[in-house]
Amino acid sequence: MSSAKTFMKQMKPLTKIISTIPSWIFGLLLVVCCILLFIYIRNIYHKGYREGIENQTQPDTIDKDTYIQGFLKKENRMFPFRYFTDKNGKVLPVVAVTGFFREEAAKEKYNEYKKRGIHIFGITAYKSFPNRQMLDSSEGEYERNDTFDYTNEIKDWLCCFKDKTHYGFTSKNNTIDISESDFYTSEEDNLKKEKKYDFIYICNKDSDTCPLNGWNAINRNFDLAMKCFPIMCNEYKLKGLIVGRVGCGLEEKYGDKMEVVDWLDWHILQDKMRESRILFVPNIYDASPRVVAESITKNLPVLMNRNILCGSKYITYETGELFSDEVNLRPALTQLLDRIDKISPKKWWSENYSQEKSQKKLCNFLKGAFPGEFDKITHIKFIL
Repeated sequence: MSSAKTFMKQMKPLTKIISTIPSWIFGLLLVVCCILLFIYIRNIYHKGYREGIENQTQPDTIDKDTYIQGFLKKENRMFPFRYFTDKNGKVLPVVAVTGFFREEAAKEKYNEYKKRGIHIFGITAYKSFPNRQMLDSSEGEYERNDTFDYTNEIKDWLCCFKDKTHYGFTSKNNTIDISESDFYTSEEDNLKKEKKYDFIYICNKDSDTCPLNGWNAINRNFDLAMKCFPIMCNEYKLKGLIVGRVGCGLEEKYGDKMEVVDWLDWHILQDKMRESRILFVPNIYDASPRVVAESITKNLPVLMNRNILCGSKYITYETGELFSDEVNLRPALTQLLDRIDKISPKKWWSENYSQEKSQKKLCNFLKGAFPGEFDKITHIKFIL
């Protein structure tokens, strides 16, 4: 009790001083204290939040299997990488580089995959990739100026090019002739449609002014297509379906010999192929012509530019004809029309390609490229 009395006695001078301080100063001090307390609590919260986010996004904090299974979600995938599963849908520890990096983030992702121990191989699926010297002006500045040495960094490749050295490959590279477009299976006959068009040409819109130097115009060779249309429509009296080239004046020029439509959803485009008799492909800068595989599996023969980067391997007596310009288009078109009702592109495809055949072939290649990793796997397929 005495100690309490002593304490109170000692506090009297301080109490007397405090009693002389105006009340508004006390209010101000209280506000300042509240603000400081709020800032302190907020900093603690944000620090914990940032650490939580970093723990979620840092690959090192996630085990490898969980990390690769995350590829099933689109938000965890990035161009130009492709991802793969086994026959049962389990994601495999392997990714493919299928085109030039378009930003620094893609290169960082490549290094991240390597750090995680994920196997990396390449696929010639995008134009002249990995030959950067052949890129045209429609490509971005990053792709044209990036110095990443793809064929030196990546040893194993699915390569569709005949002259591999022209595209930067050396004896150090392990290559096999497999394209993404190999992974199709012939359609059932019950999907057939009544034929409405003699040929179909697909070249999506670049802009309202229909420029010849647009990305699609260059890659689908619209310049050559326009030189061929008068021969096909006026001389041979064929009716064409042109997908994507709206606003180019084709409807006015060819009247009822040509129908022009805008971009089509994938399933509608597939039906339009089924309604056509020939797929017209004047393309040159195309290394994975999936539209060709989609057409042949529908029993649709192909009239293809023989100078196409990849894809001419699909053209045989049973599947179509090759041409190189508007002059030798005539004999190629004549020969194809003469036998169009006697050949079976779909039958040829089923004998040479399919998902089953191509998934096994890819699996065997990757078993050799990465020994011991896929010994228990029989099929490897793309995540679409």
